Amino acid sequence: MRVGFVGSGLMGAGMVRNLAGAGHDVRLFARTPERARDLPATLVGSPAEAADGADLFASCVTDSPDVREVILAMLEAERPAPVVVEMSTIAPAVARDLAQRCAARGVAYLDCPVSGGPAGAAGGTLAIMCGGDADALTRAAPALDAMGDPAKRFHCGPVGQGLVAKLVNNMLVASITAATAEALGAGQCAGLDPALAREVVMGSSGDSWQLRNLFPRVLAGDHAPGFTVRNLLKDLGHARDLDDRDQRLAAEARSLLERTDPDVDYGALARHLMDLPSPPGAPSP
Repeated sequence: MRVGFVGSGLMGAGMVRNLAGAGHDVRLFARTPERARDLPATLVGSPAEAADGADLFASCVTDSPDVREVILAMLEAERPAPVVVEMSTIAPAVARDLAQRCAARGVAYLDCPVSGGPAGAAGGTLAIMCGGDADALTRAAPALDAMGDPAKRFHCGPVGQGLVAKLVNNMLVASITAATAEALGAGQCAGLDPALAREVVMGSSGDSWQLRNLFPRVLAGDHAPGFTVRNLLKDLGHARDLDDRDQRLAAEARSLLERTDPDVDYGALARHLMDLPSPPGAPSP
C-alpha cells in the first residue's frame, strides 16, 4: 500500500519503521524534518502531499487541535486517500465531526488510538482500538497489521468508540498506577522492601500490567519519558467528558499527576507516595 503518514515522534517513528518493514510505501510529513531523516519514508512538504493518491492516510500527533489541523489539510489534497486511520488520542466528539468532514469528500474516517507506548510502537505489538465502518477497517487492515498485534485489535463500534475505549483504558492506567504506588509506599513505610512487595503481588491477586511493566523503572527512579504526565493528563481531561458523574478515583490520580513534572514519564507520580532513588541524569518529578 501507499501510506501517507503524519507524525515522527516517540510513537510515530516506530509505526513508520514497521509500515516500511512490511513493504508499504510511506510518504511522511514531519513538522520537524530533522527528526525524521533516518526514517524509511519519503519526506513531503504537507499532509495534503502525503495523502494525495495514497491508499491510506494515517497520523499520530498530540491532541484534538493538532488532529483537526492535519485532517483539514489532508482533505485539501486533489485525490485524498479513501481511508483515514487516526491514531491520536483526542476527544470523541472531534473525531465524529472530522468523520463527517471526511465523508463529504468520500473519505472513510477511522479512529484507531493505540496502547503499548514507544516499545509497542517499535515492536509492532500495539493494541489498537478502532471506531468506524467495518469495510473501511478491512481496507486498513494491512497497515494496522504492520503497526500492531492483530490479536489486540478491537472494533469497538462507530466513529468515536475506539477513543472511548482508549480513554477507559487510560483512566485505569492512572488509577492503577496511583493505587500501586500507594500500596507499595505503605509497605515501604512498614519496613517491606518495595521490590520484594512487587514480587509477592505479581504472584497474588493484586497483579497488574503496571506492576510488571512500569514499576521496575519506577523502583529504579527512572522516569525518562515514554508516556508523559502531560499526555496522560490530556487523556484524563477527555475522559472527564465521557459522563457527568464524579470520577473520584481518576480525580485522585489526576491530582497527583498535576503536581508532577509534565514532561517526565507518568510513573513519576509514585514519588508523591514512595521513597525512590534518583540516579544521576534521571529527570526529577
